[in-house]
Amino acid sequence: MRGKRTIRRALVAAACGCLLIACKARENGPKGPPPRTSGSELGPRSVALARPEPSGLPAAVAETLSSVHERKLVIAPPRTPAQRLEFGRGRLVQAAGSLVVFRETTHGDALAEVNLGAVRAVAHGADGSLFALGASGGTRLDARASSARPFPNATFLPDSTLFPDLEEPSHFLIFYRGTEQLYQYSFETEAGAFLAIDERFTLEGCEGALGLLDDGAFVCRTSGGLARKTPRGRRTLFNWPVDVGEATWLLPARRLDEVFSVSAAGEVCHLRLEPEMRVLGRFRLPAQPYAAASNAEALAFVTVSSGSAQARRWTLLVTDPEGLPRFQTELPAQPAPPGDNWLETVTADKSLAISRYAPLVAVGGPQQVTVWDYEKAIPLFSR
Repeated sequence: MRGKRTIRRALVAAACGCLLIACKARENGPKGPPPRTSGSELGPRSVALARPEPSGLPAAVAETLSSVHERKLVIAPPRTPAQRLEFGRGRLVQAAGSLVVFRETTHGDALAEVNLGAVRAVAHGADGSLFALGASGGTRLDARASSARPFPNATFLPDSTLFPDLEEPSHFLIFYRGTEQLYQYSFETEAGAFLAIDERFTLEGCEGALGLLDDGAFVCRTSGGLARKTPRGRRTLFNWPVDVGEATWLLPARRLDEVFSVSAAGEVCHLRLEPEMRVLGRFRLPAQPYAAASNAEALAFVTVSSGSAQARRWTLLVTDPEGLPRFQTELPAQPAPPGDNWLETVTADKSLAISRYAPLVAVGGPQQVTVWDYEKAIPLFSR
């Protein structure tokens, strides 16, 4: 709503600007559009602002709205991140619109492509497998398989999150935010059936960030602190440190009794899960984070600089647990269109994944994906 109110104000300002532009045009004759910046070092921008707008807005209004979207509006991280990329053992899964694409991670060649109508989310299994849910069903690629197998559909509501069941690899979990319910489904159901709920668990008190640790336990922000709970185990509560900002992400660390808290402002805190949680270390990101992920040895962030006079810049940053940079590169930026779907356009290919099996990190989405070896600081492929 805040973005739409800003757009309406911009329209009023743009209308006034149109009158001034018209006067200038009568005095000095027609002029072309201002020069536009080129794309980032990874590739050209694929959408030009000069493309005709289906809304039929006057050119000056469309230009003003695009400038407002590009330079004035801050992009906040989504409350529920889009699950479009995930690594398995030597594989990568990509949600590409109606297709889910399984790739090998050496050259990025496609191993399988499955049409799911519209891909809702992708995830990895504890055994290195990969799976996806879509509008018409699901598909799964086992760790050593060469072809994907279908499985029946499961209800996946807006604001839901797909998780592997690390305690029972033959199952997966869906968390429905707002209900505090975690539902378990089995892959091994007769083809053609709609998946029935095998079990349901309550993650009571989960009001904010939610993360999955490597032992299958969930950690989540509560009104009074942090809760840790395995689906079939007991719930443990911890007091949140008073000098740590609100968590937008809770990421697993090397130790099972530790987590990383990442705030929307870019504060990263290494926390020990004790009754009075201790801060083991902290650092601040150079720009606002849009996405965050971790493995046992590194943290990865997609950051965005916005809300300034300069064009928006996207960056991939990989650090060690202490915050020392291990790899950094600029990411392609999609220019913001004038329409209401501008946010979806500029963030479509900004999903993030980091591998648990190799020093690999990926950024992408439905249109493209790029994978880097962050240890060697080189790109492996872009598809």
